[in-house]
Amino acid sequence: MKNRIIVGTILFAFLLSGTVFAQEKKQKVEAPQLTVEQKWKRAMSNLNAIFIASIAYAKSQGKSPSHYGKYMGELFATSWEGVKGVTDFIEAMHWNWQMWEDFQIEVLEESENFYKAKIKGIGEKYITEGSEAGVTLNEYYDCWEQLMMPITNYLGLEYKQKIEGDWIVFTVKEKK
Repeated sequence: MKNRIIVGTILFAFLLSGTVFAQEKKQKVEAPQLTVEQKWKRAMSNLNAIFIASIAYAKSQGKSPSHYGKYMGELFATSWEGVKGVTDFIEAMHWNWQMWEDFQIEVLEESENFYKAKIKGIGEKYITEGSEAGVTLNEYYDCWEQLMMPITNYLGLEYKQKIEGDWIVFTVKEKK
């Protein structure tokens, strides 16, 4: 009986020691410590991936990217409450545009009631660098245009855009 207890204890200790050794050899996952800039870049990449995936999903449901853009614009238009006139709208958009690290703008013409500029670097690189979603640059631009139209319409403004090379040339003006 004593031998069984001793042998059982030795086997039990042996089994536990193997578990302990296995635990000692197991490495811990160490999460990287990102800088604020690295976090921002990751967030932008994820935001654009979601936007592009949403366009791809709309297409898979038989809807156009323009349809999806219009839906988003209508969904978010009321959140622009309080923005008054062309100047306020463009200033608010500057808050949004500057989130993209590649954003560029050239103002072509401006007055109190009218603004014309060209922009690029609003996420297009995510289309050109990774086409696995099947979304084209033209679809991305169409979605963007249709997103802007309900918002500006809600604000009593009119938005128009055209593509010239790799720039979006757009105008915003007060409705008459």
